[in-house]
Amino acid sequence: MLSFWEKDVFLKKYDVIIIGAGFSGLWLAYFLKKYQPKLEIAILESGTLPTGASTKNAGFSCFGSPTELLENIEVMGIDQAMFWAEKRYKGISMIAQYFGSEIEYDDCGGTELFNDKVVFEETKEQLEALNHSIKSITGKDNHFFIDENIIQNAGFSGFQHAIKNTVEGSIHSGKLISSMTETLQAMKVTIFNGVKVQRFDNEVNSVKIYAENGLIFEANHLSITTNAFTKQLLPEVDLYPGRGQVLITEPIEGLNWRGTFHFDKGYYYFRNYRNRVLFGGGRNLDFKTENTDEFALTSLVQNRLEQLLYENIIPKYSNIKIDQRWSGIMAFDDTKTPVSKCLNQRISLSVRMNGMGVALAPTLSENLAKEILKTIDD
Repeated sequence: MLSFWEKDVFLKKYDVIIIGAGFSGLWLAYFLKKYQPKLEIAILESGTLPTGASTKNAGFSCFGSPTELLENIEVMGIDQAMFWAEKRYKGISMIAQYFGSEIEYDDCGGTELFNDKVVFEETKEQLEALNHSIKSITGKDNHFFIDENIIQNAGFSGFQHAIKNTVEGSIHSGKLISSMTETLQAMKVTIFNGVKVQRFDNEVNSVKIYAENGLIFEANHLSITTNAFTKQLLPEVDLYPGRGQVLITEPIEGLNWRGTFHFDKGYYYFRNYRNRVLFGGGRNLDFKTENTDEFALTSLVQNRLEQLLYENIIPKYSNIKIDQRWSGIMAFDDTKTPVSKCLNQRISLSVRMNGMGVALAPTLSENLAKEILKTIDD
């Protein structure tokens, strides 16, 4: 039973309620408040900490590796592939602009490593055309370029070729969530943790949101930013969950390389974080099992990550121990395109980031905020 005071302060009618306190939800609240400071906004988060991938990823602000972009072009065409690449490029810039100094943002660049000569040669043949398409986004003639030295200098093994770009960066995902949360609290956005929404009703004059423990919230507009868990509220949305498993080693004395690295079309990714190797991926080993919203680790993926770590990434440090392991849940679809739009005057969503949520969330959230404000003004 709630008191009068609780209902009056916490369960009042809000202008906008956002479900999900990950990157998409926080950025959306940020831009709504930036453009309309008087809005009453609440964020409902089911977990004590954000649930999903925002604080469980590897801390990459991904622009996209050459093979990833070429695969995107094959799936969606050159125009759409470049459209989404530009969204990611702008998103990375926005992260640096708004929160870079607080979140260990490092514009270290990204490198794709190749252990298959045929795949490298096929990618190399298309590099000039790919750079030509990307120039309008980055302003650089040679966004992607072959790096002849990184493999030997870093002491990697099993890789024969490398293609680098200077756009990608790395962040401390936890610090970005923390900094954004503090900023939103200063902007008087109310954040409720431990509130699991069960359903909502789009009524004539408002949206009613029903949560566990009998809590009922009300808003003029509801935005769903729950990514992989969106089907629990909107079963008709076309997406499927994908689990990303990650590990991090104990500190390694003498680890002399920096940057973000990808291989096997982006299905594996690693970086140097404070002289530790942070390494994730392997979803492609067993898509059927890894297309799940269950937070768990599997021996198949973890054993493969360890094998690649010791044989290819740190072959000189086979005695280094794994310090921690975890998993996060992303959302995908076959078209590789996000969904960020108003469904009607009262309901919107921003989900299905296809593993690129860090870079996409700022730009998509800003665009959605402007769209929501138009519906509120109308």
